[in-house]
Amino acid sequence: MKSVKWFVVLVFAVVTASAITAMAIQRQSRKTEPRGDTQRFQVRGEVRSLDVEAKSIRIKHEEIPNYMAAMTMPFEVRDASLLRGLKAGDEIGFELVVTKEDSWIASIHRLSEASAEAVSDISQLAAKEIQRVQVGETVSDFAITDQNGRAVRLKDFRGKAVLLTFIYTRCPLPNFCPLMSKNFASLQERLEKEFPGKFQLLSVSIDPQFDRPDVLKQYAARYTKDDSTWTYGTGTPEQSDAIGALFGLVQERAGGLINHDLRTALIGPDGKLVHVWKSNVWTPYEVQRRVEELFAAGR
Repeated sequence: MKSVKWFVVLVFAVVTASAITAMAIQRQSRKTEPRGDTQRFQVRGEVRSLDVEAKSIRIKHEEIPNYMAAMTMPFEVRDASLLRGLKAGDEIGFELVVTKEDSWIASIHRLSEASAEAVSDISQLAAKEIQRVQVGETVSDFAITDQNGRAVRLKDFRGKAVLLTFIYTRCPLPNFCPLMSKNFASLQERLEKEFPGKFQLLSVSIDPQFDRPDVLKQYAARYTKDDSTWTYGTGTPEQSDAIGALFGLVQERAGGLINHDLRTALIGPDGKLVHVWKSNVWTPYEVQRRVEELFAAGR
């Protein structure tokens, strides 16, 4: 009889321990499983450039089925050690993680080292990135059409600090064009409180054939209710390319999407270039401080 009791106790203990273990595993899996809005893509591509300090890598990648056409663009890595040992021209495989608010590369493995042909292509790309206007020089005037269908020129904003960035409304990555627009929305609020009437935001489309004024007007409504200090601009592809070239913006059109990097420029009230941010890591606070310094200097 005693042996039966001990057997029952032993079975109960085993079942209880198993249940506790299962619950622990279930809790752990809930912690590590990605959220339902997270997408993961396994992608192949070629390294075009690296910026370890900024935790950024530009990759010429293959098509990502049901998500993005083949293109060349910079990506964020959260662990700078992923870039260790890589160089321009290397063929790589990587995992791209995309959420509603962000995207980044979670892992990278090298498939092969750079070829002579790849190095030559990269040299040509670097030549395109040379911005035509340098800090301290006057930014050449240009014409665009705003979201209300009105003709606008850069010189119309002379006497104000102008913040200019590049977007397109069909941009698929949340930390590219959508992030630029969110940052500009924050800047508009900040600068309106500190420098009312002394600034202008300018978002220039790099997809002007699709981003006509009515499309830009709908897009603008997502981010602002005041278009008096925030202009969205479009025009011809030639106009868009020329404006981008002023700041060294690299862009290529492919399959309805745009291969592009990022540029955000601060132009002083005197029309001279003050600074260019060449990635998406800048913050509204950082730019606000630059504007404060600009006005404090009396430019």
